[in-house]
Amino acid sequence: YLFCYNLFVRTEMNFMDKKTIKMFSYIIGAFVGFILILFIISSCTKKTYTFEKLENRMTEIAKETMKSDESQLPSQDKDTKIITLKSMISDGKIDEISKLFKRDDLKCSGSVTITNNNGFYNYSTYLSCGNEYESKYLNEKIIEDNKVDAGVGLHEIKGSYVMQGEVKNNYIKMGDRLFRIIRINGDGTIRVMEITGLNQKVWDNRYNPETRYSEGINEFEYNSLNSRLRDTLHDYYENSKIWPDSIKQYITTQSLCIGKRNIKDTSKDGSVECSKIQENEVLGLITPYEYLQGSLDQNCSLVDSSSCANYNWLSKLEQATWSMTANSENTKSAYILDRVMNVYSCSSTSGILAVFNLTDKAIYVSGDGSVDKPYIFK
Repeated sequence: YLFCYNLFVRTEMNFMDKKTIKMFSYIIGAFVGFILILFIISSCTKKTYTFEKLENRMTEIAKETMKSDESQLPSQDKDTKIITLKSMISDGKIDEISKLFKRDDLKCSGSVTITNNNGFYNYSTYLSCGNEYESKYLNEKIIEDNKVDAGVGLHEIKGSYVMQGEVKNNYIKMGDRLFRIIRINGDGTIRVMEITGLNQKVWDNRYNPETRYSEGINEFEYNSLNSRLRDTLHDYYENSKIWPDSIKQYITTQSLCIGKRNIKDTSKDGSVECSKIQENEVLGLITPYEYLQGSLDQNCSLVDSSSCANYNWLSKLEQATWSMTANSENTKSAYILDRVMNVYSCSSTSGILAVFNLTDKAIYVSGDGSVDKPYIFK
């Protein structure tokens, strides 16, 4: 009996010891695992601070600064205010670069430019970290990708870069809509055209005292009154579903070329169309000289010539569009682009493909300009 009792006690104690040891092993293992997980998370956190995070933080700080004191916002159209990365660091709003990236050798500079674009504020963040990272402006990327000395692509013409030929890499995406690039203007803004726009619009249909018919007056502004075209463009811009604030902040005001043109004119430099200017407009339309510049055909000289439709991406638009330009031979007609350009009564109907300028401060994100991979910017 005593032998059996002692054997039972020793067995029970051994069992309890093993159970206790096993329990402590689990606890220690769980504790070690927890420490390892914390270490891994900590290590990953240190290594995953990126240049993009820094850019986003810079933008956040600039917006917070302007929100706290709106008097600092640029008050006039096209005015800018710049907040530098250096000042953000010195104000203690961002850690030193060496601390952020855990590297003493990395040096970065940058800034956020706040621009007043027709009352909408655009925040453009530029960051440069030596050879490792540098933001790229969209206009620079487009020129880099498409500039050519001959053939299809961007041709330099008097300080601007114009898309010429049957271009296929001039698509740009804003929101969920695609647009096409006409040129990079001399000031760095990007001239862009809609792919689809309004339908069945008149250039003008007011009573014309010269012809004594309601067939329109081909003046963009006549006796301080707007043409139907000008009203249409203004109303179109106010459509927040088509032009939300997220897009408007990138659109700069422009000087519209509203000079009239004779259909036999062969000039391609814009001197005729831009002989008269309408300042501080947002949306405009294509002009005859821009259409002529789009063609690579040496025989292209007149806007209504079939030769101008050759090697010209503008001759293959998905819909016809009124141009910005009226006919100088009378007071009742203007130009429509429908493969070639020709004059029609202002009271005729056609589509409208709005043309506008994007800010030179847009930062490139991705894309090669193709319809499948359009240019995308921040």
